Amino acid sequence: MENKDAPIPTGMNQEISENIIIEQDSAKYNLHISSIGINITFNLEYDSNYYVKKISLKEIKDKESIAIFLHYSCKDFIEFLKSIAQMKKLSIIKMEKNIVIKFEAPILLKVHIIEIELLNMEQYQLNNELEKLKQEKIELNKKIEELEQKHDKEINELKNEINELRKDIRTNKSVIMKDNEFELIRKEIEKKMNLKVKELKKLYQASFDGDGAINFHSRCDGIKNTLVLIKSMGNRRFGGFNSQVWTSAYDGYKIDDKNAFLFSLDKKKIYHYNNNGGSVYCSKYDGPCFGYYGNEIRIGSHCICEKELYTQVSNDKCSFDFGGDKNALAENVNGCGVRVLEYEVFFVVLGNFID
Repeated sequence: MENKDAPIPTGMNQEISENIIIEQDSAKYNLHISSIGINITFNLEYDSNYYVKKISLKEIKDKESIAIFLHYSCKDFIEFLKSIAQMKKLSIIKMEKNIVIKFEAPILLKVHIIEIELLNMEQYQLNNELEKLKQEKIELNKKIEELEQKHDKEINELKNEINELRKDIRTNKSVIMKDNEFELIRKEIEKKMNLKVKELKKLYQASFDGDGAINFHSRCDGIKNTLVLIKSMGNRRFGGFNSQVWTSAYDGYKIDDKNAFLFSLDKKKIYHYNNNGGSVYCSKYDGPCFGYYGNEIRIGSHCICEKELYTQVSNDKCSFDFGGDKNALAENVNGCGVRVLEYEVFFVVLGNFID
């Protein structure tokens, strides 16, 4: 095969075609070859089956011949195939489902064996349909993403409008805890801190200030003596007290707060810290968390919009003593993530030592 110095004319759009008859083992194969530009399409009809392959000339190669083939035009390559077919150097190999065209290409004093696998037309059509579906999926996902961005923008604009309207009506009253339920918690705080509870000041309310972790930390970080109140979808009402400050300065930060405790409003119980691994956990990616790495209570970012409240089935490995009550905080005996309906954080104002 003669080397051609001229590069393949990539802008050529004229179709070139040739029919080649291959007689082999008493069988006759009709191979139709056509090309537009640098792409060659092989169509083989045999025994009522139809095989096809569309391939660029530069892909017809072996380890050493690719550089040579890159210098050939499709027209020259088709003429070459026609000539080697006449010399019986082009043969058909039957595979389980497909057919392989095999030919010898003498290049630079060396014979190169080239094989091109043709797909069964049925498989070819399926592959085309698959590629089409993949492209449709990409376009559909793009449209969905655009709609979601538009939706998120509209939602955020509405939230901003609502928050602007609500700024003047912030209340210091809890929407989770009833007035008479605080007495149990008040006594425990005064016992732990040896100080009287003067009042509660609301720092944060998820439905009011935004339920993202960044919203919580922007209003509560750096403040000691905070009370967290939570209401879940299953109408469980519970929370915890942290005498140390919340922080978002680290990816994860354990605090061994001896004064911390958890409580259940609906069960009217206090759960004491048992010095096991850490009572409070701070993460810039989460809201308030209690227990070893937030195992007992972990409020994730956007907890109201998504299932981002996790409570653990109580056991001996917990950081707090639940007195054997496996369902102390969880909505069921399996634990799991549940949706937060609301959560609040209060600053507990203390003053005057207790005699």
